[in-house]
Amino acid sequence: MSSSASDLLAHLATLSTTEKQKEFLGDKLFPLVLQRVTDPDLTSKVTGMLLELENDEICRLLESEEAFNTKVNEGLTEIKSCEPQ
Repeated sequence: MSSSASDLLAHLATLSTTEKQKEFLGDKLFPLVLQRVTDPDLTSKVTGMLLELENDEICRLLESEEAFNTKVNEGLTEIKSCEPQ
């Protein structure tokens, strides 16, 4: 997928606030989620759900396509289960 988890964590350490770290990770996540979820509203929701994870876990997801796809699918399932029938 992208850079190694340790490279991403090292870059995160240079960012001054948690907000900037999450913004950086969101910028990495959104285009990847968009490739799997073509609905922009769902893409934003899934990305937001992923950003609730710890930064080190997000970095591991960015490193592993299988783990990333599993988490995206979990997010989609959760969102769809909350929608009115």
